[in-house]
Amino acid sequence: MTTSKPLAFIPSSIAKDHGLTAEDLGRADIYGLLAELLMRAPSDNFFNRLATSPATKEDQSELNIQWQALIQAAKDRNPNEIADEYDGLFVAVGKPAVPLHASVYLFGSMNQKPLVLIREDLAQLGIERDPDAPETEDHIAAMCEIMRFLIAGQADENEPPQDTLISQDIFFGNHLRPWAKELCDAMESHPIAYFYARVASFARVFFAIEQQSFDIFRASSEAIQGQS
Repeated sequence: MTTSKPLAFIPSSIAKDHGLTAEDLGRADIYGLLAELLMRAPSDNFFNRLATSPATKEDQSELNIQWQALIQAAKDRNPNEIADEYDGLFVAVGKPAVPLHASVYLFGSMNQKPLVLIREDLAQLGIERDPDAPETEDHIAAMCEIMRFLIAGQADENEPPQDTLISQDIFFGNHLRPWAKELCDAMESHPIAYFYARVASFARVFFAIEQQSFDIFRASSEAIQGQS
């Protein structure tokens, strides 16, 4: 559905390949990567996998350009520096410098209507929150993990992958699209952001590709319905 390709870095949370297309696996990889990057400061293992990812400079797409910039940013910093940057941007007793929850961007404070709506949609999809999860469902990392699951996490080894494009489109449109750009703006513009500014630039391009692709998918579906 998108023009994104599998990246050299494979997040540990990626679902097994049960017959999904390379395109869908690539999208799931990216959502898994963003979830790992934004849920917490990277572990040494995660950081080393990212910093040592091989370069693929032959691909001149904007997504790959931002991916290469992210890898370079990881090489420019050590894990302790990136952990300090994460804490300075996203961790605080009160409101952090850069909030990561949809409720804050859309309603100004935590645990507002966006969280309620996400929980209602997840209930309809039959998805339950992990009781041990450190963040509420309107956290950007939780949303990326939900998108990863909708793309690649539902297929049984003995069954063909399910077509969940409609569910992906609805969840993305209702819960990521309204505030993802504002989040990326906040991350990119904060004066202490270096590594996470590159994360934001990469996420911005990817979300834009997803948005465009869902728009095309929706328009195509409506055209087919109009002909029937």
